[in-house]
Amino acid sequence: MKLENWNINANKVRLWAETQNEEDPSIQAIMLSLTLGDNASDDDGRSQYWTAIRSFGNGLEGFPSARKGQQSSLSEAQQLVLATVEQTVMSAFAGIPTESHELLLSVIVPHGRTGGVFADWNAFCEDITKKAHNYMMTSIKEDRWDGESVSKSGVPQITPTPTRAEMEAEEEE
Repeated sequence: MKLENWNINANKVRLWAETQNEEDPSIQAIMLSLTLGDNASDDDGRSQYWTAIRSFGNGLEGFPSARKGQQSSLSEAQQLVLATVEQTVMSAFAGIPTESHELLLSVIVPHGRTGGVFADWNAFCEDITKKAHNYMMTSIKEDRWDGESVSKSGVPQITPTPTRAEMEAEEEE
């Protein structure tokens, strides 16, 4: 596995692992494999450790998998920021007390023509995280955010989408 791919994938797994039970033997094995992979001297070594990480993580809830397909247009730093913000969003919603889940799932529903309700709290959290990802990607494409600027507390410094009134005022000028 190329070093750039290792760094991107390993950082996503680290962020995920930080939200897991550190006493879990699978999490411990993943963290050890990450450390060993960081110190691997070549692509083959990193590939072997990544295979081990996938084996331990496969089937664990929320485990991030390597991206397949076309290379990302984002830099490694931007991908890390997006992954960090996404994990923070997921953790924030996952931290909402269980006794509130039923209420929220009954009044917050999937957008559009999907209809119905979310299958469970995890589906809701994943939907919110996907929306955050899409907003950040759109902000980068529209040059409202560089994909790296975040506050000390990790909040992305995104210029909001202009309001309709702002766009109309701009057109009048």
